[in-house]
Amino acid sequence: MSFFNQIDLNTLTEVDRAIYQYLHSHSAQIPYMRVREVANESHTSASSVMRFIRKMGYESFTDFKLDFKVPTIPTGEYHYGPELLSIKNFPSNLFDKLEELADLIVPAENIIFCGVGASGNICEYASRRLASIGFNTFPLTDFTYPVTSKLRNTADNVMIFLSVSGQTNEVIEIANTFKEFDDCVTVAVTSQSSSTLALMTDYLLDYKISIQKFNKHEDYTSQLQVLYLMELLIDTIKMKSES
Repeated sequence: MSFFNQIDLNTLTEVDRAIYQYLHSHSAQIPYMRVREVANESHTSASSVMRFIRKMGYESFTDFKLDFKVPTIPTGEYHYGPELLSIKNFPSNLFDKLEELADLIVPAENIIFCGVGASGNICEYASRRLASIGFNTFPLTDFTYPVTSKLRNTADNVMIFLSVSGQTNEVIEIANTFKEFDDCVTVAVTSQSSSTLALMTDYLLDYKISIQKFNKHEDYTSQLQVLYLMELLIDTIKMKSES
């Protein structure tokens, strides 16, 4: 969440830091939590939590939680199987977008797929498939990995970020790091075209999906469309590299 990127840690007290660290590690649960829960889990007090929230510019804890609410498409609007892959769930200019991205990726020195959780699994699959046709690529699913050091002396890099919601904290932090790099093109693959990730990257490959939650905060959303897009993109890259 961009909220965490806007905080100057040097301005926080020791109590503030405890609250910050707990919220940062449990951001997915924030929309479902109460002040007292945050206080208990961060070993602070409810009044300390509220002081921290107001210091961050929010009038109430409810206002704060709204910034972490993932927008959803009504459940049932899209279904599994062929319906998920219906052309209506993708941009009308999908194949133009794929061509444009392939033109960027073919001459690239490094192609990095970045994601966490189920999206991270897709990153590993896409990277492996692209590597099999001779491209220098790797998945970034460990966000402690020193990727900036690895790419320091390289050029023409492409980073492809996968996040269904476009609000995944770790992915946004990495995207924020690379958005100003002149030698790195960034691409968002997300279902939310107005999300933080979509708005901060150079290119967008979007689709429509019903974001589904299980037990309130466990993501149960299908990755079938993302896998389909990665297959299409890599096949387009292969075709262009052979022509």
